[in-house]
Amino acid sequence: MTVVGTAAPAGAKSALVRSLPLVGLGLAVVVLALLTGGRRTDGEPLDPRSTAPLGARALVLLLERFGARVEVAGDVAPRDTTAVLLVDRLGEAARTRLRQWVETGGTLIVADPMSDLAPALAPGDAGLFGDEEAGDGDLLRPRCPLPALAEVGRIEVPGAVPLRVGPGATGCFPVDDGAYLVARPMGGGVVVALGGGGPFVNRQLDDADNAVLAVSLMAPRGDERVVVLEPSAPGSGREGLSDLVSRRVKDALWQLLVAFGLFALWRARRLGRPVLEPQPVQLAGSELVGAVGNLLQQARRRDQAATMLRAQLRRSLSELLGLPVDAPPAVMAEAAAQRAGVPPGQVADALAPTPVPDDASLVRLAQLVESLRKEVSHAR
Repeated sequence: MTVVGTAAPAGAKSALVRSLPLVGLGLAVVVLALLTGGRRTDGEPLDPRSTAPLGARALVLLLERFGARVEVAGDVAPRDTTAVLLVDRLGEAARTRLRQWVETGGTLIVADPMSDLAPALAPGDAGLFGDEEAGDGDLLRPRCPLPALAEVGRIEVPGAVPLRVGPGATGCFPVDDGAYLVARPMGGGVVVALGGGGPFVNRQLDDADNAVLAVSLMAPRGDERVVVLEPSAPGSGREGLSDLVSRRVKDALWQLLVAFGLFALWRARRLGRPVLEPQPVQLAGSELVGAVGNLLQQARRRDQAATMLRAQLRRSLSELLGLPVDAPPAVMAEAAAQRAGVPPGQVADALAPTPVPDDASLVRLAQLVESLRKEVSHAR
C-alpha cells in the first residue's frame, strides 16, 4: 500500500485564505451559544425562588393563596411575623440575632434538622440518608395535642429524621424513638423544628396533607406576614468560578482558542495533486514467524511454543465450531467429533496443558494441531 501526501497549488491556498473570516465568524457564534446556554436556573434545594422539583416556590405561592404576605429576606423578621428557615446557612451573628428575636416573642419554623436551632437527633433507623422514594412507612400522623395540627390527617415525608423531644417540648408525628415535628418554647417565643423540609419542596407539597401542614404552621389565620430567611452566607452565593474571572482574561482566552482552531484548520488538510512519500521498510509475516520460532528454539522454550500452538488451535476451533474461546476441552472435543468426525481424544490431547519433554514431541503436537484444524475446517 502506498501512502501519499499532497502539495497545495496557489489557487487552493488563496481560496482557503478567503474563507478564513467565515470560519472565524462561525466559531464565534458557537462560542457565544455555549456561553449563553450553559447556565443553570433551577436554583438550590428548598430555594423559595426555585421552580425545580426540589425548590420551594410552590410553598410561597400556597401561602400567598391563603392570604399570607410572604417575603424572602436575608435577616430576622419583625415581631409580628412568622420566620421560616428552610436551610440553615446562617452565620453565628445572624443566628444569635434570630435566637434573640424568638426569645422576645417570635415564632420560628426550622426545617433543617442539622441547624443549631433544632433539637438533637433521636436514635433510630431513619436518618438524613433515608430512601428518597416515599413509601407506606413515610406516611406520618400527628398523634399530639397541638391545636395547630387539628386539620392535618397524615403527611408524606420521605426519609424523615427523628428529633429528640426534650423536657417541656411537644413532639408530633412519631418516628422511631423521636418525632418528626418538635415544638419547644424559647423565652417568650416558640421554635417549631422539623426533621427535614421534604414536605415543602415543589414535588412533595401536594402529597397527602403536606400543604395543610404548611398552611397550619406558617399561616394559620390567613393574614400573617411570613418571612422566609435566605441568608447570603459564605459558599451560598450564586456566582460560579467563571463569574470571578475578569472579562479581559476571558476575551484573551477565547481569542487564543479561536486562533488555535484556525491554525488547526489551516494545517489539517492540504489540497492538491498527490505526491509520493517514502515508506518504512516492511517485514514479511513469514519472516517474523520464523524469527520468533528461532528465538524459542534457542532458548529451549518448548512449553511456551506448545502453549502458543494450543491457543491457536483453540481460537480456530472456536471460530469454526461457534464456541467461546474459553470453552472446556471436553466441549470442544465433542463438538469437533459431531461436526467433522474427529476422535474426541485427539482434540483433548492437543488442548491438554501437558509438558513437552523434547523437540520431537513439539513437532508431533504441531502436526496434530494442523491436522485437526484442517479436518474441522473442511467439514464446514
